[in-house]
Amino acid sequence: MFKIIFSAVLVVLAVSQNTGSDVPPFLRRASQAQLQAFQALIQNHGHLTEAGLEAKVQQWAKAQGGNVAYDFAEFEKFVTGAKHQANAAHDAALAKFTPAARKADADLSAIAAQTNLPVREKGMKIQAYLNSLAPSVLKELQAAHEAGQGR
Repeated sequence: MFKIIFSAVLVVLAVSQNTGSDVPPFLRRASQAQLQAFQALIQNHGHLTEAGLEAKVQQWAKAQGGNVAYDFAEFEKFVTGAKHQANAAHDAALAKFTPAARKADADLSAIAAQTNLPVREKGMKIQAYLNSLAPSVLKELQAAHEAGQGR
């Protein structure tokens, strides 16, 4: 579940209707116009796969220049460096999961691994699956996710 940090950001943004609370780190110094342009980019390209949407975001960030381009490049470095740590945290959490949480994690990972699914559809599948979980399993997954993020 922690394997693809950047993709997770894109999936959350693609299904999110919030206009400011889910701002990715590379947009913290962006102007209001850039935030709105990014939100439109995500909303208008949810039909793309993760790879396609990631390419659009990279192109957009580079075209913004300034803080956005710099912060995006730094974010990409962070994501690359964090993958190993995220996988290790995921493995540690998985070892402690109940059988139901282990199954849920495997099912969510299988959905996340479907590279042919458009981002919007993948996000909706993940959200529907999460909504179908028993509250105790969802709480267990959320606790592991928050622990993996250092909260």
